[in-house]
Amino acid sequence: MRIIRITLYSVPIDVGMELTRYVASQTMDPALDVLVVKIETDTGLAGWGEVCSAPPYYLPELSAGAREAILHVAPLALGREPCPPAAIMRDVSAALRGHGNAKTALEMALWDLAARAYGLPLVDLWEGRVNDSLSVLSVIRIGSREEMLSEFEARRAEGYSRFQIKVGAGEPHGDIEIIRTTGEMALPGERLWYDPNRAWLVDDAVRIVKATADLAPMIENPCESYEECRAVARRTGCRIMLDEALDSPRRFLEAANDGVLDVASLKTSCVGGIEATRAAMGLARVLGVPLRIEDYHGTGILLSCVVHLAHTLPENLVFGLYDYVSDGPPLVKNPLKVEKGRVRLPDRPGPGLGVEVDESLLGSPVAVLEAR
Repeated sequence: MRIIRITLYSVPIDVGMELTRYVASQTMDPALDVLVVKIETDTGLAGWGEVCSAPPYYLPELSAGAREAILHVAPLALGREPCPPAAIMRDVSAALRGHGNAKTALEMALWDLAARAYGLPLVDLWEGRVNDSLSVLSVIRIGSREEMLSEFEARRAEGYSRFQIKVGAGEPHGDIEIIRTTGEMALPGERLWYDPNRAWLVDDAVRIVKATADLAPMIENPCESYEECRAVARRTGCRIMLDEALDSPRRFLEAANDGVLDVASLKTSCVGGIEATRAAMGLARVLGVPLRIEDYHGTGILLSCVVHLAHTLPENLVFGLYDYVSDGPPLVKNPLKVEKGRVRLPDRPGPGLGVEVDESLLGSPVAVLEAR
């Protein structure tokens, strides 16, 4: 069996804009797309991967960069045996520095193909399933106080117990009010954290954390840089969930050693791809750091991938996953279902990712690369 074709599709997607500092400071609203990768073999087997590159003012990447990067490294995969994928990915990593968005889509498709070739669900190729189901987080978007509280109550009624509450669009006193109001509403078993999307200065973060210290709030990536987040943690003792600051497994280890990593949000594109994410997951197992495993956005293909990954972790190490099906294009005919704030792989999820991609929705390819 050898790889004979790599096909790339671009599917437009509208993820909306958070009312954070990006609205105030960013005048460009770039069109975003889901880059879907299909890898085919001479036996008829195919593997699927996807990535939705974040806007370049949010992460240092471009959608066009992901496409060009895959075009650049495709000759390293074409004509080769896909199993095991480690040899191909080692060559890809040697030829391509950075470009975690491209690596995410390409590696996902290679792993899906390998698992299909072995006739195994991907979770069984990745250490094996060790939990039954996983909590899914609900995002409470910025609005008026009444709107945010109404959304909080509505998601709670649907069964969610993990809440990412957006802050950072206005003045510190407004963020203090939202943290106090929602924090005092939290029920036993619920987990709340507050995400300013790196909007706060160190001074603002210290002020807000100290004003709400009796609630011990967890703050997600409060400031722009890792060093600023570390300063906030050291000056306040605040519980920190790092997100965009985790740009590699090495940074994960540094943050854990610095005592700045209570919870980690691993965005596959940001941390360096699927294999880099798995490396960070190994560190999390050893160090006991709970994880969110996700990417900037995506569809049911990505949701299946992160659920397979998360099912290899004990439940207490999975802080909450993001649902990419509810508001994304329906590229997958059989998406995983989120019910009462939880998601699980079926007992027999099928080989690979277990997804059936609706190719009629992909449109015409943006690139087709074939083995010579």
